[in-house]
Amino acid sequence: MTEPSVTPARVAIVGGGFTGLTAAYELAKEGHLVEVYEAAPTFGGLVAGFELEDGFPLERAYHFLYTTDEWMIGMAEELGIRDKLTFHPSSIKAFHGGRTYGFTTPLELLSFSPLSFVDRVRTGLTGLRTLSLKKWQPLTTITAYDWLCKVNGKRATDIVWKPLLVGKFDVYWDKVTMAWLWTRIHVRQTSKIKGEQTERLGYFEGGFRIMVERWLEELSARGAVLRPATPIQSFTEVDGKPALVIDGETRRFDAVLGAIPSNALARAAQDHPAMTPEYSKQLTDIDYLGAALMVITTTEPITDTYWHQIHDLDAPFLVFLSLDSLIGVENTGGRYIYYVGDYVQNDDEVMTMDEDELRERWYAGLEKLLPDFSRDQVAESHVFRFRNAQHIVDVTFESRIPEMKTPLPGYFLANFSQVFPEDRGTNYAVRDGLKVAALMNAALAADGSRVAQQEDGAALRVEAAAS
Repeated sequence: MTEPSVTPARVAIVGGGFTGLTAAYELAKEGHLVEVYEAAPTFGGLVAGFELEDGFPLERAYHFLYTTDEWMIGMAEELGIRDKLTFHPSSIKAFHGGRTYGFTTPLELLSFSPLSFVDRVRTGLTGLRTLSLKKWQPLTTITAYDWLCKVNGKRATDIVWKPLLVGKFDVYWDKVTMAWLWTRIHVRQTSKIKGEQTERLGYFEGGFRIMVERWLEELSARGAVLRPATPIQSFTEVDGKPALVIDGETRRFDAVLGAIPSNALARAAQDHPAMTPEYSKQLTDIDYLGAALMVITTTEPITDTYWHQIHDLDAPFLVFLSLDSLIGVENTGGRYIYYVGDYVQNDDEVMTMDEDELRERWYAGLEKLLPDFSRDQVAESHVFRFRNAQHIVDVTFESRIPEMKTPLPGYFLANFSQVFPEDRGTNYAVRDGLKVAALMNAALAADGSRVAQQEDGAALRVEAAAS
């Protein structure tokens, strides 16, 4: 364990997702007085858990790890739960024109009849060409769609790639940089075990929330104050120190991390004396999409495949996956568990419509895609919606990424919009949590004053123990 700092600082972490919890854990190990604020009633962010009616634990949004996710695997080892993580062979099917096609191996790709034989070969070669490119930087200024049309051909691109881009990025589909897709393809290929034709994906026994639970245990043991269901009214400063306004009360800190979306920081700090129009614009110019998820269980299996790519532009959702098909029905207690989901604009009707109306829309989509599915088979279903779940990585994005150390004295920012060119995910959330914690610790070491000395550090420890 890292030796605590001689002079502890009072630190606030706003946002209890994986980035915020990683940073809180690292700073608490240094001996700082850490308080974690989360607006939601539970910690975990997009990985927050829930339970089926019989108590079986799940994530509200599906998650998995690649074999190359070194930061998540390393954190699991440190928290003592690496033995709970197993990597399973994945499987993929593709939906197009009312039919289902295998899409896991090169041989299955060569059998994908919606493409001509020449286009099938060309699509396979496009993947190989992407893998042969060792640097993503030259791809930042060209869109994925334009690059694919040039290399893969427009017909194959419109059948194979365009529906996936539209499903992932909605109205921004033709703005996304090829550097992002390059990274996705490289990560999936390098997650394969040598000699195997398909990738392996990792899942924790008990779900990803066991990592959240371990962080919370470690934070409590180190005297951190955990404050779920506590939204922040504003970010300000008092006597040159960062301060948070909570329920009308102002609390000073030595450092504050906003592990929240960039536009949320802009709103919360709009009246901060150091906020400038230029910085506010940089934060609010990052576009986000929302995500809607439905988790269902069925009385009978409706597929034997984990991941289902949907190549129809009129499909009502992007995501359909079968958890039991990945980790084995023996690890779900005999349950057949599925995730259905879509990325849409934050103000789309999918984000606001009645839950039963959304269920009916997506059940109809499943009946169209899967002849073996009937809504009568559904044992239970749960709907979850997340605002600002996916940032838009267009061809100008790299130049617009905000720094972790903000222009607001004592304030730091870490969120998945700073992840580039990789796609956001738990692995990069942990990586950036480690990075921002190191930046904060260095800044605190250089700061001779401490709020925790001026206010009562011992009282804070008592408060933490009681919370």
